[in-house]
Amino acid sequence: MSKKSRQQYSKILKRRKQKIERRLKRKQWEDQERPMFKGRNIKYELAEKSQAINCGGIGAIHQMVQGCGLVEEINAKLKLLKVHVPYHESDHVLNIAYNNPCRWNEIGRHRVEQEQ
Repeated sequence: MSKKSRQQYSKILKRRKQKIERRLKRKQWEDQERPMFKGRNIKYELAEKSQAINCGGIGAIHQMVQGCGLVEEINAKLKLLKVHVPYHESDHVLNIAYNNPCRWNEIGRHRVEQEQ
């Protein structure tokens, strides 16, 4: 390998390493006063011919959860985090709750495909 090729290769590796270090650098979040899941400006429209994904109603579910006060209740009763940087307890709980039905549907679909 020529000296010029080694220098170019070295520069490429150095840039890649710096990029990875920047990506992995710990973010300095401030304590958040409100949960990160917000669910604003959600609008649903139906056309004559429409197709939808099976978990497309998550926005509506989140609006219902906010409206009934569940988000505030989770944050008031469940004390897991010392500092909300950036997430609150409700963000973690609702993330699990919202993702599980989508996964169950995929598991069911996968089972049906295997049976066929």
